[in-house]
Amino acid sequence: MDFRRVLMLIASYLLLATGLAQAAYPQNPLLLNDSIYVSQQGIYRFERSQREPLWSSLDGIKTFEPVVFENLLLVGSTQGLYALDLESGGVAWHIEPQHTLFTPSISGKAYAGSVHGELYAIEARDGSISWRRQFAGWIYSPVIDAASDRLWTGGQAHQVYAIGIDNGKLQQQISTTQESVFSPVDLGADQTAFNLFDGSTLLVGLDNAQGDTILAGDSQPNGIYAYRDTVYRSHRDGTLSAFDRHTHKLRWRRSLVAQDLVMHPSQPGYLLLSDRDRSLVLLDLTKSDRPCPVQNDLRWMLPLQLDARNIIYFQKSMQPPRMTLVQTEAQCK
Repeated sequence: MDFRRVLMLIASYLLLATGLAQAAYPQNPLLLNDSIYVSQQGIYRFERSQREPLWSSLDGIKTFEPVVFENLLLVGSTQGLYALDLESGGVAWHIEPQHTLFTPSISGKAYAGSVHGELYAIEARDGSISWRRQFAGWIYSPVIDAASDRLWTGGQAHQVYAIGIDNGKLQQQISTTQESVFSPVDLGADQTAFNLFDGSTLLVGLDNAQGDTILAGDSQPNGIYAYRDTVYRSHRDGTLSAFDRHTHKLRWRRSLVAQDLVMHPSQPGYLLLSDRDRSLVLLDLTKSDRPCPVQNDLRWMLPLQLDARNIIYFQKSMQPPRMTLVQTEAQCK
């Protein structure tokens, strides 16, 4: 084992011992202590007990889900990558204004994909670019495998790439049946999931670095989440599938909504799901994998589970243009 690897293992141990996450990924809405940051044609900051936002920033700009680095909120947009002050919403730095950049994944540096096909490694404190690599077609922000010094990413091309975290060099390339649907997802346990448009999911990681593990499917996946020994996947046809995490065999598949089942930010051991604008269901995976319907007709958007009973969502008005926060309690009918 070389000296550099020893230093990395020591750093990893210290991060785990202090309770700090090695990598941070974008989420919308993003809950940070009692503050909630939400992206919808700009960025808003709310306190969970207040209906009106504390501040808004980047008004009128198409923004993507945010992520936190130290005292900064990083957010991709159709006008480049922004870093905002967490407390005030003021712009700390802004790069690549002529391009659409996705919100980065964070581990020491910020790693951002883009519509024009460049993957960036960025110093998150000041926005300086450490390296960049060009791909064919758009490339999504990666999952970070810090233990192996690599990034896993994919995008428009029918390929999945392992990239050196320090220099952007290509370490591995895996051909896929279709292009990736949205960004790859970190499932934990050294597994990264790439949902593909043909309905399947490619799993890559330390134990199957050749990428030969496939979760089968026939409807485009919208979201994927792992809890204990089960991987849950939502689909465009309104179904939810459950796979055995070790054998990768399908356990069951159930229809929850008419179409377009998506996953929303939820607490560990829960799934908050919807058909985007009507039905909203909550699954407590610690007790049962049967869904509990939440009250409908709420005119909700961008829901977020706060705890076992409380869910927040947002309402946006055009005249005057503003966004407000609403909190509701999940109750089964």
